[in-house]
Amino acid sequence: MAETQRALLAARISVDTDESTSIPRQLEHLHAWAEGLGHDVAGVVEDRAVSGSVDLPERPSMGPWLTEEGREKWDVLAVTTQDRLSRDDLHFMAFVKNVLDWGKKIIVLDDPSLDISTETGRLIAYAKATQAAAELRKIRQRVADSRDYLRRNGLFAGGHTPFGYLAEDSQDGKNRVLVPEEKYSKLLKEIAERVRSGVSTNQVARELNVAGTLTWRDYLRELRGKDARRRHGTALTEPKGTNWSPNVVRRILKHPSCAGFLAYKGEPYEDDEGNPVMATEYPILTHAEWRATIAAFESRGNSDIRRTGEASLLTGIARCGECGARMFCHRLKKTLATGEVKVYRHYSCTARSKGMPCVSPARIPEDLLNAVFEEALLSRLGELAEVVKVTEPGEDHTAELEQVTARLLRLEKDYENGRYDDEEKEESYWRTLGNLTRKQKELKAKPVRPAVTRFVETGLTWAQKWGGTNTGARRDYLTSRGVQVHVWKQAIPNVAHGVVVSLGDLKQLAQAAGLDSASIEGWQITGWNVPAHWTDPELREFPGLKLSPVPSVLRELRPE
Repeated sequence: MAETQRALLAARISVDTDESTSIPRQLEHLHAWAEGLGHDVAGVVEDRAVSGSVDLPERPSMGPWLTEEGREKWDVLAVTTQDRLSRDDLHFMAFVKNVLDWGKKIIVLDDPSLDISTETGRLIAYAKATQAAAELRKIRQRVADSRDYLRRNGLFAGGHTPFGYLAEDSQDGKNRVLVPEEKYSKLLKEIAERVRSGVSTNQVARELNVAGTLTWRDYLRELRGKDARRRHGTALTEPKGTNWSPNVVRRILKHPSCAGFLAYKGEPYEDDEGNPVMATEYPILTHAEWRATIAAFESRGNSDIRRTGEASLLTGIARCGECGARMFCHRLKKTLATGEVKVYRHYSCTARSKGMPCVSPARIPEDLLNAVFEEALLSRLGELAEVVKVTEPGEDHTAELEQVTARLLRLEKDYENGRYDDEEKEESYWRTLGNLTRKQKELKAKPVRPAVTRFVETGLTWAQKWGGTNTGARRDYLTSRGVQVHVWKQAIPNVAHGVVVSLGDLKQLAQAAGLDSASIEGWQITGWNVPAHWTDPELREFPGLKLSPVPSVLRELRPE
């Protein structure tokens, strides 16, 4: 054309690597074309690592040029080949219609005769688009088949690298396999051991953050920055500084790769014989250790206590004795007449703030309730040796045996329903039946060894341990042990504040530390500024006494 037009030069590549020169080569051809015709370059589109199946308006670089504002800046869109525009025939033809409606043009360098303004040109363009779409389907099928082959053979199929492993070349150099990474495989073992010993995932995450330990993703980014072989495309090579969280720790520990299993959609991947496929020859945890670790944190459940920036010891643990609602620590700043700013901190019932009724909402100074609680706790446990509960994994193949048995039943049912009638399928049936039957016998013959739980002294007294632990870790520990604190605005007439402390499962630890049954009688529950019969069931039966009703929240507690 004689007139100068504003040209938008578009380049795209599906897989972008450091070694790829595709984008620069496409742009070199496009700039040469524009310069040869005297067109002004309105802009350059570089969509890297963008599949041809993605619709054009949704592409990060192309999309802004197709908005109403962006279209005002160009007259003709140029690409080197038609499939750089799209590999989806429906997307392509919808785009062609839009280009015509906008009064714009498309130029394809390898097919200069293509003219979408004519019926014949659009027909040719559509035929080429369907060819590109068919090729895309073939590519996807090849990728799916390849991934399925890799999974069935325990080879790394790409994607996110599991925690504690790195993908290295297999012995034949044709594929990739997972091998433990020295530093983080050791970290995974340590985390699992600590969780099995009773440490909460909240505390694990907190300690990792305090120590400045990089998350796995950040550590991989750091490795990429140090090793050119691991860098590719636009992959980050600098840590983002992401923090650990309890959910991240739990998600890591629940992943089948911990025990060396190949994972597919979060579950161990099985072969045609019902056997879990191993992703590595060197599992970081044994199967028994993995199952015991999961059981350890799932048995404690998830705390529903709201986390605040400034930790208070009994936030969420303390409850209003009147209505049972949780109490949270509220802080109020006041400026005194002297100009001094004083901060008042109180645990308060949250019922009214949530629209719930409470006749007498409890409210008590934070330092007072903390002191009452710590006195009740340390007067019973302080001088005892601190012990931790350690669970040693057992060996139990019941779940795997049930899975194989269920597959056998399904197989036999399918055989009865005629799904293996032809000769080739029947041969597959007998082979699968033999494999599953053999697997079932092997599992039945394996020993069942129960997990063993024991208590181990740490070398500290309970008071020493308590004094060396921060507030957040203390609160997590109390929550996991079922400790409860109930507070009343006034439990005894004309006496402000009343408190009942229940030490929950800590009684078990006291017994393990050597406290005998006689010494522990009535030990679990203690009261402060409350009627004696509230915490001593024997007094409730004393004849002739007119006693105030025991609050319902205390009747649920069962001191022994």
